Amino acid sequence: MKAIIWPAYIDSKKTKNEGRKIPHVDAVESPKLREISKAADKLGLNPEVEKSKSYSKSWWEISGRVTVDKNIPKREIMIKISKMISGTRKK
Repeated sequence: MKAIIWPAYIDSKKTKNEGRKIPHVDAVESPKLREISKAADKLGLNPEVEKSKSYSKSWWEISGRVTVDKNIPKREIMIKISKMISGTRKK
């Protein structure tokens, strides 16, 4: 089973209405597809990047998305990816 991770899901600059799915404290600022993909790869989630996709709440903006293997709840996946990105950025 696959899960779709849109950058908006883990973006601290987005509100819940704009599509953020995780708590603000766990989110990262303006995550890039490359960062999401790298973090998912490190977590062993077999990521696949789809660059030409647009998130429905901001259909005019081509943000892309990453599909990952869903072996744990999607919310946990999003938080783990976000924390991995945050840790990488602090280095």
